[in-house]
Amino acid sequence: MPTGDTAALGSADPFDADPFDTASLRRAVLDAWSASPARFREDANAEEDLLRGGYRDRWFVELAQNAADAAERAGFTTVLRVRAVDGVLHVANAGAPLDADGVAGLASLRASAKRGSGVSGASGSASRR
Repeated sequence: MPTGDTAALGSADPFDADPFDTASLRRAVLDAWSASPARFREDANAEEDLLRGGYRDRWFVELAQNAADAAERAGFTTVLRVRAVDGVLHVANAGAPLDADGVAGLASLRASAKRGSGVSGASGSASRR
C-alpha cells in the first residue's frame, strides 16, 4: 500500500518515478567531472573531509534537524519516525515534502537551498549519507 508522497506519484514503488529529474542532476555532475578532473578531485576531497570531520558523528542529528526545518516550513511540529528494516534505515517526518530545490541541494555538496532564520542546518550536506 502506498504511503506518504508515493501515492501522489501514482506508484507504490518510489523508485519507479523520477519526480525531481535526478537523472539530469546526475548527468550535470558527471559532465562537470568529465570536463574537469580537478573538479572531481575537489569534490572527492570535500566529501572525505565531511566523512572524517564535520558530519562523521552527526548524521543522525542532521536528519533530525532537517525534519525540524521541514516541519517549520510546513507550519507545524512533527514527529521523527525512525525504523530499521532488513538492514535499511527509514527516516520520515510529517514536515514539508522534499521539493526540487531540496533535492538539488542534497545532490550538491554545500549548496543548500535553506535560507533565513529558524533553519537548523544550511550547509547542504546533512542528508547525503
